[in-house]
Amino acid sequence: MTTWTLWLGALLVVVGSTAQIKHQTGAARALWVLAVLAFVATAVGAITASELSLPLLLILVAAIAATCALVAVTKEPTKTVAARKGAE
Repeated sequence: MTTWTLWLGALLVVVGSTAQIKHQTGAARALWVLAVLAFVATAVGAITASELSLPLLLILVAAIAATCALVAVTKEPTKTVAARKGAE
C-alpha cells in the first residue's frame, strides 16, 4: 500500500504543478495539500505495518518538504498596509 500512496502523492504534485503553470493557483495549492496528506498516509501506513526503512523515511521527508516548498513559493504576494492605503 505504501507504494501506491507514494505514487498517488507524486501524481497529485505533478497535476498541481500543471495547474500552477496554467495560473490556477487555488487548484494547485489544493492538489498539493492532498499530496501531503497522501505522503502522511504513506508514513502512517508504513509505521503501522512495520515496513519503515531509512530509504522510505528519506523519500517521505523529501516529498513532504518539496510539496510544502511548492506551496510556500507559489503563495500569493500580500500587499503591505502602505500599498493598500496608496491604492485607495
